[in-house]
Amino acid sequence: MNNRGFTLIELLATIVLLALVLSIGSIAITSIIKNAKDKNYDLLITNIRDGAEVYYQECKYANNSGITCRDDMTITLGELLKYGYIKGNDTDSSSKYIITNPHDDENIGMCTIKITYSNGEVSVDTSESGGSCPTHCDFNPKDTTCVKTG
Repeated sequence: MNNRGFTLIELLATIVLLALVLSIGSIAITSIIKNAKDKNYDLLITNIRDGAEVYYQECKYANNSGITCRDDMTITLGELLKYGYIKGNDTDSSSKYIITNPHDDENIGMCTIKITYSNGEVSVDTSESGGSCPTHCDFNPKDTTCVKTG
């Protein structure tokens, strides 16, 4: 008799091996996606900070917009996007640029940030709003990268 098939044990061993490889691969891919979202989040907060600083400086020194500039101001992310101080990272159904939180893909255009000027320095606080708004980030003064603290 010429038996050319696989035995049940060989098939089960192959299935177990494939399941093991798939589970390890899915864990690795999930970790890579989470790290990418974290880096996007950090970059978003850095861009918000930079855009808010430019907004404040132009308001304070150029004041082409007619906005009353104070040492303590609040603005929404949507307004920073509208005036061109930050760029949108997604589009809505009408192909208009919006700002979304990379962690949950929620539109955060209505999030409010606080811009404060003190002792010759502009600081930006993104923790003014709740929900899916960017909440906290400390900046490394050497390279302005975002470092999460909690």
